[in-house]
Order: sequence, then structure tokens, then C-alpha cells
Amino acid sequence: MRRHPRALSAAIALIAGTIALPALPAATASADTAAGPYVLQVENMSLTNFATETVNHTAYNNPVETVTYARGAAGQTSSARSTFAGAAGTYDLITRYNGKTAGGVSYRLTVNSAQVDSWNANGRWGTDYTDPKNIDTRTSSKVALKPGDVIELTAVGSTDVPRVDRITIQNYVGAPTSPLTINSPNAALNDGFTWGRDRALGMAFYQGNPMMGHEPEWWRLTDATHQTVQPGYWGAYTNRESYYNRDISHQSDGAHVIGLDNETLNMFKTFAGDADDPGQNGWPLWAHSPTGAMYYIDQTGFRELPSPFNLMAKAFKQYQWTGNAAWINDPTLSAYYDSTMNQFLASHQVTWNDANPAAEQPVAKKQNGEYTATFFEFPNENLTSAADALGFQYQSMLAYAQILKAKGDTAGSTTWANRAQRVRNHFESQWFDSANNRYVRGKDANGTGYSSWGHEASFLMMLNGLGDYGPRTSAYLDFIAANDDSLNVEATSYLPEMYYQYNRSGEGWSWLKKLMKDKDTYPEISFLAVSNTVDGMMGVQPDAPNHKVATVSRLTSETPWVEIDHLKVGDSDLKLKHIGTTGSVLTNNAGSTVNWEAQFYGSYSTISVNGTAYPAQTKSLYGQTVSYVSVPVNAGATVTAAAGSTVVDTTAPSTPSGLATANLTDASVDLSWNASTDNVGLTNYQVLRNGSVIGTTTGTTFTANGLAGSTGYTFTVRAVDTTGNVSAASNAAAVTTLPTPKTVNLSDLAWASYQNSFGTPRKDTSIDGTPIKLQGTVYPKGIGTHANSTITYNLGGGYTRFQADTGVDDEITATGSVRFEVWGDGVKLYESPYTLGPNNQTQSVNVDVTGVNTLVLKALDGGDGINSDHADWAGAKLTVKASAPVNASDLAWASAQADFGTVQKDRSIDGNPLKINGTTYPKGIGTHANSTITYNLNRGYTRFQADTGVDDEVSSYATLKFEVWGDGVKLYESPSVNTPTTPAQPVDVNVAGVNTLTLKVTDGGDGINSDHADWAGAKFLQ
Repeated sequence: MRRHPRALSAAIALIAGTIALPALPAATASADTAAGPYVLQVENMSLTNFATETVNHTAYNNPVETVTYARGAAGQTSSARSTFAGAAGTYDLITRYNGKTAGGVSYRLTVNSAQVDSWNANGRWGTDYTDPKNIDTRTSSKVALKPGDVIELTAVGSTDVPRVDRITIQNYVGAPTSPLTINSPNAALNDGFTWGRDRALGMAFYQGNPMMGHEPEWWRLTDATHQTVQPGYWGAYTNRESYYNRDISHQSDGAHVIGLDNETLNMFKTFAGDADDPGQNGWPLWAHSPTGAMYYIDQTGFRELPSPFNLMAKAFKQYQWTGNAAWINDPTLSAYYDSTMNQFLASHQVTWNDANPAAEQPVAKKQNGEYTATFFEFPNENLTSAADALGFQYQSMLAYAQILKAKGDTAGSTTWANRAQRVRNHFESQWFDSANNRYVRGKDANGTGYSSWGHEASFLMMLNGLGDYGPRTSAYLDFIAANDDSLNVEATSYLPEMYYQYNRSGEGWSWLKKLMKDKDTYPEISFLAVSNTVDGMMGVQPDAPNHKVATVSRLTSETPWVEIDHLKVGDSDLKLKHIGTTGSVLTNNAGSTVNWEAQFYGSYSTISVNGTAYPAQTKSLYGQTVSYVSVPVNAGATVTAAAGSTVVDTTAPSTPSGLATANLTDASVDLSWNASTDNVGLTNYQVLRNGSVIGTTTGTTFTANGLAGSTGYTFTVRAVDTTGNVSAASNAAAVTTLPTPKTVNLSDLAWASYQNSFGTPRKDTSIDGTPIKLQGTVYPKGIGTHANSTITYNLGGGYTRFQADTGVDDEITATGSVRFEVWGDGVKLYESPYTLGPNNQTQSVNVDVTGVNTLVLKALDGGDGINSDHADWAGAKLTVKASAPVNASDLAWASAQADFGTVQKDRSIDGNPLKINGTTYPKGIGTHANSTITYNLNRGYTRFQADTGVDDEVSSYATLKFEVWGDGVKLYESPSVNTPTTPAQPVDVNVAGVNTLTLKVTDGGDGINSDHADWAGAKFLQ
């Protein structure tokens, strides 16, 4: 990505993906199917401290958009509420607002009073709030909504006026996913690769991407041909919603590996289509926005000579990865290749003379008006030609020769292959500085060559394969290694692949490890963390059109083995494992037969395939000798290859046994098991939760943390040996965690009494009525008071912990001094470690109040009087004492009816003990189809559980189905019709936040004869 010194500052915005949408309709879709999108125009919501304001946004005196905002009031909490009337589902909520605020505005979005998102907005760069550059969006992702839910947006600005336009509610899609995985004993590699994969997937232009919508794109409003986001991914700074041709070319290998083939093809075609536009003269545009429009910051004039060749070479690499003939036959791409190799080269002073090569001029030269001859954007010299451009030109010529061959033009292919070789020869004879024993990186218009260090111009020709592959190349790589610390992060992302391809694996891994460790936010880095592992470390060389793949291990002692799974080459899904540098295993998970060229550095007389020795062939790979054999690998087959006398361990450890659990809580469980054995040696054990690895350990115990309360989990353990062989899974250990302790906000409770030396304690605001704020953090809940104060609560022994953050509210900047105390039944449970002033760090309180009947909170002056002692118990909450499940038959229902008989508690409809398939239940509800039983839960419970079925008192005719409804939404339905022989079917549904719960029994479609129905063991969990 280029660092444009002339970047335009006049970009103005409408956010991609927030075009005008229809007004919020009534729910018409089924309750369990998300529909939409819906739009809540904030000015039409129920408003508090918001007023309506219409703003005409203009750019350069031209109207851009007229927006009706809900304008809040500075220094007050403004809120907008609406009841959701759409279909139940999972959504992204995209809030569109005006971000022109100097001091900042804090936003909070809730559903049924539960926070789903909060953010601070400030610092947009428009001149004032009428400038459309200030339009911004916030995506609150993966929010569950159902009809009747109350959506509320609050905005607080101490000195600024919030302005909110609308909330778009659209189906949650999420980032694309990839099955690609890595496994190795090197945690840094595993973590860095997985980070790169997931972050790169998050760079895709998918619906609801939270990264989108923050940059001004006012030009999209006036471009009728580019209104819709197209398949693609970030190829620019993350604050530029765009993709650059240099970046996308570099990212494309990694993009294929994680499955973004459609996105890559679309972007390459977009760039290729630019070349014949008026004034482009064969050049692709430098950058496009996600909609495919020209990206405003670069206009049409930015041109770096390597880029057209780089784009073409990488397009052919995608053909090698995918085998998709569109990469060579698509009319737009094909025309681009022809144009680049003919008119473009000719317009850059390249002449060919196939009959007399000594008379030709094979080096493309920068023309007047073009930006640079090199990818190094700030050269000290005015280079006319550069080594990195020549390297990319060489690779594009090789690609063109192969493209022509694939199209059946054998003669043309030979011509261009010969020309490419002559480019290499020319570089070798004309671009070497004998005095300094290094290659020339560029030449100016006078023909003067420069061999000093010049960043990309000094090393990308090595990446592209120029050089003698001998002593000159070796010495030049040493020269690069002595200077590569001076590169920026984008340039360094090329280094691992370059070093790896010359088998300088130590340097390759050193740079790859640094990229993975630093995790720079520059999008290119995430893609290169993946591709440098696959292309570089694993040495994967795809040839999908010919159903071939070559591999060579470039591991170091830090990583004794690596396995990559679900790597796509053509239609083959492959798993590749390297064990050191002399053993490799390839599994064809699915797809066509692939011909595997198993390569190993060095000269070996034989290579063993599945234990049988075969004569090895040798060839040169970037000047390094490799020995290899070729072997077909059918779908479902695994082949092991080993160099020379190497013996590859493929025996897995024995299966761990005796997996047991202990010390179960709401959030954790302890695991233990019996040790495994192995023929070579164990490395560790993998612990799996519901089939996914959650951690490793070298011992035979493990604590699984981060569990959810009242949730079932199944654990297994696998053993791993020193070469990465994995045992079968142990016996399964199933647990259901304890219920998560329920908390209540102190401000939602009534105090028994209070005493204050100034003012009245306030709920959810400071003593002065502003949002509670400590050291810059805004708290939506809490108690604002003033020294000296005493606030008393009657707890009645119903709680176990009290928590809060304490301090002097930010509305005070000097003189305030407060000490906080917590008392329980006359005993001091907590005291501030020191007197707190406006500049002191917030102090957290977390005390045990188990069994406490009377809780007293004291805020005392610091010994200097009460002046300005504005004290906050911020975020104050109590943990509810855990209680046993409540039997549904012990609660009073709001109503109950059945089409036959009277609904019974703890008995069948005929008054007998509840019994399903021989199991007797002491508690539950007996009823008869058709029946409806309603409970008013008032959000007091989290789960409903029961066993359902036909009572044993009937043995024929009965057919039933059971349903559970919460606030009008169906939460459960029997998977099939129940008959007297059907086993009891368990029900376990989430009822958190539900006010009205309805239990329904319906006949099976054949009338109600003998339909005796049991909600056996029915209970509620808090």
C-alpha cells in the first residue's frame, strides 16, 4: 500500500451498507426465521431529551444528503426507545450518527434494559456538524431480537450535542469462515497463523462488518453505477475502506488459502477492467472502494511500474492454486494479459528482436507523469527502471508463456518463455556492480546504476527469481540480511517468503515469527502470516490445472513438525505434515487424485514412500538442489515420504483412559485421566470440549475454565507424541455446570433509609444528575451521593457478594476527598485504602455479604470538610444467593385449561402418579390435549426443564406434541409425535428475560382420544 504524499483531504461520507431502507414493518415472518432489514428512524422513536433537527449536508457547495437527526442535549442523558416488531432472529444493529464532537459522546444500546453495546464517539474531522465527513456508524453485532423487545439508545455528552440518524436492523451474517487449521508444538506459530487466518477473514467486505462505515464515501451517493458492495477484502490501511492493486496482489495467496477465491477474482477483474478506460493506457487504477468505484484518495494518476506486472503474475498464481479456467479465459482478464505484454511493454520502451536479441531493449521504463519505477515509493534518485519492476516483469512474462500454452498457443508460449529467459540473462549481464559485488537496484535516465540499499528495489528482484542462483545470489542475500531491519512493516512482509524460497529457513522463520508476534493491524500482515507459512515454511507449490502439488519442508529446530489441514489445491482438500526436513505426509481428504511431488533439500539416492524405497530424482529449486519423487494420492488416501534412511514415526500414542471430573462450578470443572504410552515419546495431551481443542497440558490434570452456567459440556482427551501423531479420544465425561449466580443492580433496589450532608442520593447519576463517571469511564448504573452519607439496604440474607467501583465523580476536578466504607450487620467489611480525590485511581470493592441482613454504605469526608465531596458507588451490584430449582407444580399458574379433565399438579390427568415409560416422577404436571398452561415469570428465571410424554396410564391411541412459548415466541416444539411407546423427550429451554411462559399440548392431528400428557419433573432454574 502506498503512503501517498498527496492524499486528498476532502473525502465525504455516506457509510457503505446503510442505504435507505423501508420503514419498520409489523412481524410477518415466522417467529424463528429472521427477516429484515428493518430501519428505526430515531426521530420517530419515543424520545427523552432528544429533539428533531434537519441537516442539509453539502460538499463543495453541492448538496449530498438531507438527514433528519434526533438531536440530544449537552450535559443530559438523551434516550430513544422503540419496541421491535420484526421477526425473531439474530441481527446486526447499525447506528448511524454524527460524530462531530470535540469532548466526546458516550452511547449505550440496550435490549430489554440489558446492554448489548457501548461506545464513545469523538474527533471526526469535518468542519462542523453539517459537514458530511462527520457521518459515522457503529455496528453492534450478533444481537438476538424477538417481537416485543424494547430497543433503547442513550447518548450522553457533557459538553457536546449528540445527533443520531437511524438504527438499521439487518440479519447477522458474520465474517466468512475457513476450515484451514494448523497444528504444531510451536505455540507462537499456531497462535500467529490462527490470528492471521481469522483477522484476514474479518477483512472481507461482508454484510455487517463492524470495520465498515467509518470512512467518508460521499462519492458513492453520486455514482449510480457503484451503489452495492462487491465481493472483496481490505487491501489498504484499515481507515481506508478500499483495496489497492499492490496490496491485493500480495495478499492473494493467503486469500486463496483461507477460501476468499470469489473475492480475489472479482477484485482482479475490476483492476483488469480499468486498463482500457480512457486515459489509463494499460494501467489498472491504483485503488477501488468496496463498491468497485475509483477510490477517491488516489484519483487516476498514481502509477508504480511494478504493479501491472505484479497483478498479472499473481493472477496466474491463482490459476495454479484453483485450476479455475476463468483466470486465463475471462475476456477482461485475457485482454489485460495481452495488453500488458504487448501495448503496455511497448509504451514503456520495450522492444523485442527474436531474430537478433542483442538488438532488443527488454526493460520496461517509467514514462513522464508516472509515479515511480519501483515499489519503494520514496527513492532518492529519479529511477527510470528498477530491479523490482524488472523482476515482476520477468514473472509476468513467465506467466504469459504458461497462459498461452494453456490456451493451445505453443509457438507463442515458447516465444515468451525465451524472452523471459533473455530478461534474466540481461539482468545478469547488465545489472551487476562488480566493484561492490552486488546487483544494481535501479538506473536513471542517463543509465547510471545504483547498488546502494534501496528498500523494495533492493530485494524484490530476489523474490521474483532474478540472479545467478549461485555465489552472486548468495552474497546478495547476505547484503539484504544486513540491511533488512530498515524496512517498514509492509516491506518486511515479503521477507519470509523470499528467504524461505532460497532455503534460508532460519531467516525466513525469524521474520515470520516477528510478523506473527507483532500482529500489526495493517491488513496485509494477516494475509501474509498465512501465506508465508504455506508457501514459505511448508514449501507448497500448486499446479491445480495439472492436478499436481509439490512440497518441500523448511522447518527449523524451533518447530520439529507442522501440520496444515484443509488446504485447497484445485478441488482437492489436502492435509500436509512435515516432520523435520526429511519426512512428509500428505492426505487427500477429498477431491480428485493429486500427483504429489515430495521434495527434500539435498541429494538423496532414494526416497521411501509408505516404507518402500524408490530412486530419487534431483533438480534445482532457486539454485538449491532438491531430491524428489512423484506419487499419486487418491481421495481418502494418506502417503508418507521420507528422504534417504529416514524413518517417519506414524504410530499414535495409546488412548488416554479413565477421564473423570471434579470440583464442578458454574464456570469451571477439574479433569483428570490415566497416562498414555508411546513408542517414541509423548509431547502433551489435548483437552477437547464438545469436540474442539481448548488447551493442552503435559500432565494428566486440567482445569476447564470459561464455562457458562447451567450448560451441558462433554470433555475428551487425546495424547500427542513428539512427531505430532494424535491418539484416539478418551472416554467422554459429560457435565452440566451449576447455575450462574444472578446479580442485581443496587440502583434497582429500594434503600431502607439514607442520610446525606448535601443533596439526595441519586440512582444511576451523580449527585448533580450527570452520568456517573470515574477517571473517564462512564457507568450506566450505580449510586451518586455526597459525603457524609449513609445508605442502608435490608438484604435479608439473600445475597452473597457486593461489588462496586468507588471514587470522586469526574464532575469534580479539585478539592473533593472521600473515604468509602461497607458495613454488614454492624461489622465493617471494607474501608478505602486511602482518601480518594478527583485524580486518584478508581478503587474496586468486592466483599462477601453472605448471610448479611443489613448492608450500610458510607461515604465520609477526608477530614477536610464536605466541600465538593461528590461520591460514586459506580456499577454497584449484589450477587443473588443461589437457590434450588423451583418445581413448576409448586408455583401458581396464571391460567390452565385442557380439552378433557382438569390440569393436575404432581399427578396425571386421571389422578395417578406421573409415569412415562416405566419411570415415575414425584413432581410435574398432568394434563390432556389440547391444553394451555400459562405462568407469569416476570423475568425471574433462566431455564425451563421437563421430561415430556404420554402417561403410562394409557397404552394406545394417544398422539401428542408439546410446545413451549415465551412472550409469544415459540421456544420449543416436540421433534416428533409422542405415542405411548415413545421414550420421554427432554425439554431444556432458555427463558431468561421471559415474562409470560406458556406450555401447550396439541393432539397429533387425529383428535384428543386418550391424549394423557405429562410435563414430568417440570422445573424452573433461576
